[in-house]
Amino acid sequence: MTWPINAYTVCTGVPDPTGRAALLAHGHERRIRMSQRLAGRVAVVTGATGGIGAAIARRFGSEGADLVLTGRRHDRGEALAGELRDTGVRADFVAGDLSDAHAVDALATGVESLHRRIDILVLNAGVISYGPFWSTTPEEFDRMFSVNVRAPWLCARRMHTMLSPGSSVIVMGSISSFTAYPNESVYCMTKSAVIQLVRGMARELADRRIRVNALCPGIVGEAGMSQDAVAASDDPASMAADNDSTVPLGRPAALDEISNGAVFLAGEESSYMTGSNLVLDGGILA
Repeated sequence: MTWPINAYTVCTGVPDPTGRAALLAHGHERRIRMSQRLAGRVAVVTGATGGIGAAIARRFGSEGADLVLTGRRHDRGEALAGELRDTGVRADFVAGDLSDAHAVDALATGVESLHRRIDILVLNAGVISYGPFWSTTPEEFDRMFSVNVRAPWLCARRMHTMLSPGSSVIVMGSISSFTAYPNESVYCMTKSAVIQLVRGMARELADRRIRVNALCPGIVGEAGMSQDAVAASDDPASMAADNDSTVPLGRPAALDEISNGAVFLAGEESSYMTGSNLVLDGGILA
């Protein structure tokens, strides 16, 4: 039997006979109302060449923000910036591995020359290596801590003076910040560290009315680490079904649901929220 090809199948390589993609998308994109809530604001988005980062960049652009995007994949970053510019969004891309302090300096210099300030800073870059703790190599350990913890700290350390009063910093956490999963021990360590970084930064920047919060997705159905794991498994369809069974709402998140959370944290609706965690997991941690 041949199943219909749709966005879920294209992203994951998994047939979609039950219409999971339709369930993912049901009502969400149609309910989004672009209100220019971020008009005139300068947003820096790291990890913008990945699924969640690109979705946040597109959503911020549709809400009126001027964007500086960064990531390790120059080709993807330039393509995304070009796509956004074609829709009338001011978007620039600066390539770099932000676990390297020199790359962070280059990003900060680029932002200073383009805009001279930051109103929204999204620290989204992240990596994972799967396996039990005893099989994780020192190199894998160092890489996960370097990208997931050192990079957001380096970015905030270098660019905090560029944050305008009342600005918002969004650091990408995870449900792995709060619970441990087999074969993800070190990754969970890094995401727990992110939560402590968020809390400390929130207190240290509060006198400038700068808010710092963590955005913590659960399983995301269209792109990102969740779907990378599904695609790499021996039985993608079975793993996708197993993932869904862990979610009380019965499905993974759509990318636009995660970018909705980012817009909320970036905008005035969350003006009294700092040092907190916005968990978007369909009830997994309940």
